[in-house]
Amino acid sequence: MGKARGEKQLQPTLHRAMPAWANGRRNPLPRRHKFRWRSWLVILVGLGIIAYLWLPDAPFSLDGPPLTGSVERVSDGDTIDVAGQRIRLPGIDAPEWNQTCRTAAGGSWDCGKAAATRMRELTRNRTLSCRPEGHDRYGRLLAVCRDGKLDIAEALVADGLAVATDGYLGAESQARRAKRGVWQGQFEMPADWRRREAEGGVAEAGNPSRFERFVAWLWSLLPS
Repeated sequence: MGKARGEKQLQPTLHRAMPAWANGRRNPLPRRHKFRWRSWLVILVGLGIIAYLWLPDAPFSLDGPPLTGSVERVSDGDTIDVAGQRIRLPGIDAPEWNQTCRTAAGGSWDCGKAAATRMRELTRNRTLSCRPEGHDRYGRLLAVCRDGKLDIAEALVADGLAVATDGYLGAESQARRAKRGVWQGQFEMPADWRRREAEGGVAEAGNPSRFERFVAWLWSLLPS
């Protein structure tokens, strides 16, 4: 009797000490999920993709062949993106994006936006060959870009939508005589306008990131 009573008293204690899996009850404590190596791999790959998209291409070598490609983006009349390189067209200075000029009648017109629009027209669906000449203080590639025999910088000056700073004085003289573009009325030289507005072009410094190029490509798919 004493032995049986002792066994009965022991049973609840043993029952309480048994693990949950042994007595059929559900474990009330939540299981800890291990942070597996696959999770780290996904995070590292994601960070790598983000870094790749936001990093720009390396500066273009001045010793290699000409840079060729289509125009991915037009920042303004004298700054374009080609094959991941931000190019400042040397020898010209176009009105800035927000700059306005005077018409022959004395009214105001958006000469800066007109210069950028004309550059898009000159480069749309064209493959340019750009001969590098150096880099400016913002890291942009200085290059003369042509489509066959067409020098796009010279064409913009001839249309009166950029002034010549070196090498395109003949085209500027023609635009002056014909009173094309900015020459139809009074205007402020782009360099003077930048100094007055304190806009030195820092926003367009360096090469575009791959993300910028991707966005520009999506934008180019939209009907113009």
